[in-house]
Amino acid sequence: MADLYWITFLVVLFCLVGTFDASAGDADPLYRACFDQCKKTGCAGETCFLHCKIPLDASSSDDNWYLKEPLYLWLKQANCQSDCQYHCMLQREKDRATHGFGPVKYHGKWPFKRVFGLQEPVSVAFSVLNLAMHFHGWLSFFMLIYYKLRSKGDEKTCYNYTCLWHIYAFLSMNSWLWSAVFHSRDMDFTEKLDYSSAVALLGFSLIISILRSFSVKNEAARVLVAAPLLAFTVTHILYLNNYQMDYGWNMKVCVVIAVSQLLIWAIWAGISRHPSRWKLWAVVVGGGLAMLLEIYDFPPYQGLVDAHALWHATTIPLTYIWWSFIKDDAKFGTSNLSKKVK
Repeated sequence: MADLYWITFLVVLFCLVGTFDASAGDADPLYRACFDQCKKTGCAGETCFLHCKIPLDASSSDDNWYLKEPLYLWLKQANCQSDCQYHCMLQREKDRATHGFGPVKYHGKWPFKRVFGLQEPVSVAFSVLNLAMHFHGWLSFFMLIYYKLRSKGDEKTCYNYTCLWHIYAFLSMNSWLWSAVFHSRDMDFTEKLDYSSAVALLGFSLIISILRSFSVKNEAARVLVAAPLLAFTVTHILYLNNYQMDYGWNMKVCVVIAVSQLLIWAIWAGISRHPSRWKLWAVVVGGGLAMLLEIYDFPPYQGLVDAHALWHATTIPLTYIWWSFIKDDAKFGTSNLSKKVK
């Protein structure tokens, strides 16, 4: 079983790393010509943009004048660079479809149709639903810990991993928040926040998988386990933000972390007698199968729904099951501690 997971995720790794280099659309000479002309004139073919007016003090050789537009235009997605890329892409895809060719990627992404200014509306919707599901799971966990499992007069909870799951909930909600923002508006800083948040969540998830699976309860031992992993996670985030946004290296790091915690949870579910281990198995197996959607990276149907969006959709029910397991684990841990006290 372990070998199967390793093979599956290594295949995912190589397929995903390859997709980052596949941007045939923006290498197309006709697309590049359209984009270059649009930067100079503010028109993509017959489509012109009123907000794309070359400033009077800008020389004709200043190709970056469109980057000096007000910030509010960038935030509302009414800026020349974005509009030029989008409408030149639509024109090229229309021409390619006329000649019987399928869609290709532009700047590393499939051609999506904007809806209310959102670049990937379906992925945005599913990211928001994941955020809501994590909030619901954390809130129900909070109510369980502080209102049902804690004895009257006790200031501390009997469950040893309460604080860790609170941190996990915050990192999860933060990650899905920036995922929604990034899919709605692909900019340099939204991309970095999305990637950084995802790496932070993965790194902490690995830490909590080790601490829970090996029942590490001593604070000093927890620090010894968490310190090197936290140092590596922070260093990797700083590398991506301040040195180089290396997509291939980042994907390798994320896959190794994901595989490691998947194997830890899977082995622990297999050898432990946890009453809710079937929920853990459901998340492990379901998460592994969901990753197959990232392998079959098909273009968006009707310019809206692609494999990545469907992958976001599969994590919604898995999140519900995952938080259900966490609450069951809290009940199980509290029950065992009560038995020992008696």
